[in-house]
Amino acid sequence: MLRLIYTSVQVPGFDRLAFEQLCEQASRNNRTLGVEGLLLCNGVEFMQCLEGPKEAVASIYKKIVKDSRHSDIRLLVSEVSNAAMFEKWSMVGLGTKPQSVLSGESIAYTLLDHRLYRPWKSLGLGAADLIYEYAKVKAELEKAGEMGLLSKVFDVY
Repeated sequence: MLRLIYTSVQVPGFDRLAFEQLCEQASRNNRTLGVEGLLLCNGVEFMQCLEGPKEAVASIYKKIVKDSRHSDIRLLVSEVSNAAMFEKWSMVGLGTKPQSVLSGESIAYTLLDHRLYRPWKSLGLGAADLIYEYAKVKAELEKAGEMGLLSKVFDVY
């Protein structure tokens, strides 16, 4: 299985509705190809992890690079793995909520840290660590049967 993680900058005017539609379309397309993953959106940038058969992931990434909804695409990770981090997620989109919403939520500090609200591009290769952390959070929440907690921190699409 191939895993790719990249960041990119959203075009101006890309809103929550456009993000929701993008996630729905990606989920449908990925499901037919056996590709899974996570798409993060902070209102300015995207960060995505794609996992699945090498040919399918490579084909999707080629389309992503040509997509006009974003620019400045930076491939952070390209690795072969035996296990999926986002198994059963054909594509889940998580849009960060404004920090002001999180100020009273102790869960925010359990699931996230300050890096979520910094420009991901500024984190360089370290931005990929966020994806690995989300995979751990996903596994822990699934194990505890608490996937609903994600909605306290994110808009889930």
